[in-house]
Amino acid sequence: MKKTRIAAFLFAVCLGAVSMTACGDSKDNKKTKTSSKSAEDIEEKDLEEALDKLDKETAKEKEAATEAETEPTTVAEIKYEATDEIKKAPLNSGYIQIGDTVFRRGNYMTVAEFIEEYGDKFDMSEIPVDEYLATDNVGAYTDAKRIKSFDDPRLELTVCYGKFDAEKNARVKVAEATIDDVYLTETGKMGFYPNSINLDDISSELIFYPQDVKPMDYEDVKTLCTDLGLKEDGKFYEWSFGTKYYYGDAFEENKDSFYIRMKAGEPNLYNYYPQIDYYFYFDEKTLKAVKTDYSVSRIGEEFFPVDGFEVVDEQE
Repeated sequence: MKKTRIAAFLFAVCLGAVSMTACGDSKDNKKTKTSSKSAEDIEEKDLEEALDKLDKETAKEKEAATEAETEPTTVAEIKYEATDEIKKAPLNSGYIQIGDTVFRRGNYMTVAEFIEEYGDKFDMSEIPVDEYLATDNVGAYTDAKRIKSFDDPRLELTVCYGKFDAEKNARVKVAEATIDDVYLTETGKMGFYPNSINLDDISSELIFYPQDVKPMDYEDVKTLCTDLGLKEDGKFYEWSFGTKYYYGDAFEENKDSFYIRMKAGEPNLYNYYPQIDYYFYFDEKTLKAVKTDYSVSRIGEEFFPVDGFEVVDEQE
């Protein structure tokens, strides 16, 4: 396009110069008047054709640029990978990555903080931040609202929140509630636990666990448990004569799964350590991986209040 414009401009300058030369009324000019007019006609025709060509090329380029700007990215083109943040997160951290966003489950953040942190990526309009929790959501139960990604329609998430240390009938603003859980609303085979990763549905492309742990074959899970130093079929915790004992993270091997139980690495806003559970399922006949479940539970409130339990170094 630039070359055409330059050529057209130079052509117009030359034409102007020819026209000015032809304005004199000398005998020589009179003699050449007929031939000059003929040259002018030809040059004007060429200029019109060049300018017409320039207009057409400019219009085509504008049209192509507009299409490139307005053409939406298809869902199939959006691919996700585990971020460095989730890869470095400990298994007992409560973190989870959905799409390209890392959340923390287990009541480590208020609703107000959650909206401030993720409001630029998800539509939070369903969360009534200026309203009060229903009394059913004060104490044991949670309220749940859906948020939707601005960029990927597959990322419709359910956010569970409540105020778990408030007294009955307390009036608590939604903004002051805490985020108990965040999970992908629909993956095809959610199973008992939200945020399951199944090898045969979309969850394996959208959900990432700490350390980028995925469904594993039997031998790989066995190695993982050994590397983590987990106690096999051992006690995890115990409540005896009013005292709570923590024996260390442990695992159990079942006919088609491994069950790992862990104490969270950090206390949450309620000053207790959530319980972290992983289930690794495999095919009993082939020992090949099937799926993995991961939960962050408030049961830790009973057994792991800060300074409210004793650590037992060895099995008794």
